[in-house]
Amino acid sequence: MKIKCEYCEQMIEDTDPQCPYCGAVNENVKRGASQVPTTIDELKSFCAAHNMPLEKMRFFIGEDYKGARAFGIFQDGNGDFVVYKNKDNGQRAVRYKGKDEAYAVNEIYQKLKSEVLDRKGGQRNASQPVQNTQPVRNNNKRRRSRKSRGLSISTIVTVICVIALLIYAACDDSPSSGYYSYDGDTYYNQNGSWYMYDSGLDDWTTVDTVPEELNDDDSAGDYYQSISYTDDMGATDFQESDYYVETSSYDDDDWDSDSWDSDDSWDSGGWDDWDSGSTDWDSDW
Repeated sequence: MKIKCEYCEQMIEDTDPQCPYCGAVNENVKRGASQVPTTIDELKSFCAAHNMPLEKMRFFIGEDYKGARAFGIFQDGNGDFVVYKNKDNGQRAVRYKGKDEAYAVNEIYQKLKSEVLDRKGGQRNASQPVQNTQPVRNNNKRRRSRKSRGLSISTIVTVICVIALLIYAACDDSPSSGYYSYDGDTYYNQNGSWYMYDSGLDDWTTVDTVPEELNDDDSAGDYYQSISYTDDMGATDFQESDYYVETSSYDDDDWDSDSWDSDDSWDSGGWDDWDSGSTDWDSDW
């Protein structure tokens, strides 16, 4: 259906995330705050609603971008959805290629989310007042040197832990969290742990092993349904079960809640300081 842009008054499609003439956000395109986009068009609308400068952020939604330093998603001529990363040297690493649009969109959505939250955390740390670190005069030089050595060791341990976490994240090829359907059964992956819905008990149960296809990141996408619950999944909502645990970091509340819009450092003017150079462009993802 055609509607009139509220800014330039040109006629546009009601599903356009933004006006193709003036670039204004189409206020008629809205998604619930707690919903994760499941299609490329929904992801475009989500980004437009938050005024994200995607090209500056090096995210190309719905585009097969050929240049270096880029994350993207598009549908190819065979109908496959392709999620990719173009490295610093222009080499492409394909994160996912398959028919499941929801799975593909969730992959690029989670990457976009992690990139934003990394910078959001950095801005918050930078905004904290700098403490006075000038040493207090002390004639006991031995005590001061011991304290300095202690601080150095603590700093080294912290750096090692951070590096280990980064290496783990880079090497983690486990299937995405969410609902999976395999051979008539419904599974849920939560941070690497698997659960299966038992129709007889009408409840979720833990499972020690799952079909090999579900644990293989290359094939798991063929059975992926969604990160969000729908009534046609043949199971109850996993998030209402006793097994569901909210993640403490990169939680969807940090991304989708009202605090996103109320945080002054992340309004439409907060994107001006985005630096795509801080991304690790040499890794596969």
